Amino acid sequence: MVLTKPLLFRVPTVDDRSFRIEQDNAPHFYGQLHYHPEIQLTLIKQGEGTLIVGDKVDRFGQNDILLLGANLPHVLRSDPGYYQPDSVQRATSVSVLFRSEILEATMLNLPETKHLNLLLQEAKHGVRLRCGTGNLLTEQLEELPHQRPFEQLLSLLQLFDNLATNPDREVLSATAYARPQRPDDQRRLEHVFAYIIRQYALPVSLEDVANVANLTPGAFCRFFRQHTRKTFSQLLNEVRIENACRLLRESQENISQIAFSCGYTNLSNFNRQFKEIVGMPPGEYIRNYRL
Repeated sequence: MVLTKPLLFRVPTVDDRSFRIEQDNAPHFYGQLHYHPEIQLTLIKQGEGTLIVGDKVDRFGQNDILLLGANLPHVLRSDPGYYQPDSVQRATSVSVLFRSEILEATMLNLPETKHLNLLLQEAKHGVRLRCGTGNLLTEQLEELPHQRPFEQLLSLLQLFDNLATNPDREVLSATAYARPQRPDDQRRLEHVFAYIIRQYALPVSLEDVANVANLTPGAFCRFFRQHTRKTFSQLLNEVRIENACRLLRESQENISQIAFSCGYTNLSNFNRQFKEIVGMPPGEYIRNYRL
């Protein structure tokens, strides 16, 4: 897959509404790292895969709620099975996109809504809330497309209030993004992230990924550290271990087979990286998941 599209998204507007509601229903989510000037509130109704928000690499799944700040690079990369020609899996979501300056100048400028400004500050790093089925927040988001515009505005404020007061929400990225400074740098990151997600199961050298970024290895290391606060090997290990967690939950393969299928040729190295990233050995992870 060759990535040629620019990273910046222009969200179309068809009227003078202060926010826009979108419903996605497709074989898989859009798989390129991108950003846009709108803040995005999304409910994942169906779908699983790799989540990248700023410098955070993790999983996303059904009933996740994401609040992503303006110009925060992100991607929901569906699992490989969603891309198979005979797949019956679907990726569905409900999203609200809005310009923060509109709400900040109006509804969020009231004394009663001052607490919501902290949530919007957290959104610059990305916020996630993992919900169960039958959760009030997921029901509110699913109902949004069927409401009148005034009802949608009231529901949106209530959603923000519920998120802002929920102690289970988590901030995702260590780095906040105010606006992209150089589009060429963002495109380089897009190519690098896409390459790693596509090739993680194979041997990936520093020279390989530096070539993708069209930089020398030394220049690439400085570039990558500056923009992600990580080394290339850290990100590669995070992507590999994230996929290993998925396979440990879903497949019948043993730990050695999973380590090999995620790009590790040395089991002890896999175990060490897994414990460092997940906080426990693979065997304990399986036992905890099956409790």
